[in-house]
Amino acid sequence: MKPMQGEHSATLPPPDPFTSLAAHFGMLLGVADLEAVVGHAWAKMRLHNAWLHGGGVVWGFGISLDGPRREVKIAPGLALDDLGRELHLPVLSCLDLAKWFEENEEKVKTRPTTDGVAFDAHVLARFRACLDRPVPALTSPCDSAGAQTTYSRLRETCELLLVPGRSTPRRDRSPRLRRLLGLPGTGDAVTDAAIAEDVDGLLDKVKAAADADRPRLWLEAVRKCAALDTVDRRPADADGSGLLPGGEPGGVILGDLVDLRLITVGGTTTAGCDLIDVATRTSQVDTVTLVELASAASLPRGGA
Repeated sequence: MKPMQGEHSATLPPPDPFTSLAAHFGMLLGVADLEAVVGHAWAKMRLHNAWLHGGGVVWGFGISLDGPRREVKIAPGLALDDLGRELHLPVLSCLDLAKWFEENEEKVKTRPTTDGVAFDAHVLARFRACLDRPVPALTSPCDSAGAQTTYSRLRETCELLLVPGRSTPRRDRSPRLRRLLGLPGTGDAVTDAAIAEDVDGLLDKVKAAADADRPRLWLEAVRKCAALDTVDRRPADADGSGLLPGGEPGGVILGDLVDLRLITVGGTTTAGCDLIDVATRTSQVDTVTLVELASAASLPRGGA
């Protein structure tokens, strides 16, 4: 699960969702033109994924611990990151926990136990694109280097990292809508106070209204909170001039491993864990399920 040293994700075509190729008969196409064709479609899709879905696990990525083999195992899965990229893991992946601890011991905050050490960690998935399928490359007649090859495919996958310490909760989107629905605030007193000024008055009006007027006022409150939340949203770039809500290197939290232990008895080292907490991840819920949940919540006794 640890990326090899010195390796980097391959470069994808330029991500410009608002510029496409204007082709015409007899037009000579070069590399930049083909990149515009491919990059435009990729960028459109990722712009949509990033803003309208956000980062989270779509399916799979179960986490388990094989104590006797000291292995953290991650099942195949699919996720989206905050840059709208698909993270696909096609096979079961394993990590030797004892070897990882030896390489990262200086970064890990350990707690002594009677038979070893305990610590916390979390699993992170990151996008990775690898070059694949080498083919002969055209060279200049003046080039004396001889025959050359280059890669003809980009294969999208992901890399898995075990990171010391528990994961940091991600910042909630749409804080006003969340407060309107009675969900916890951001945790920042100043921000929550400002949000309360926008939301609590709307809630008071809904609660004080007659039964016949309450649905209309509730809908107005939802629309206003949604509008104010979207006004505040910005791309991740410091000056807000970018296109996406997330920045490199990106990553999707898959879960926390609480009180991981390496236990050595009689020269044999095994691993244990008190809790594998996948609730720290963000999960994508399909549209059909969301519609059914919303319908149930609208019933007098349905929903939460």
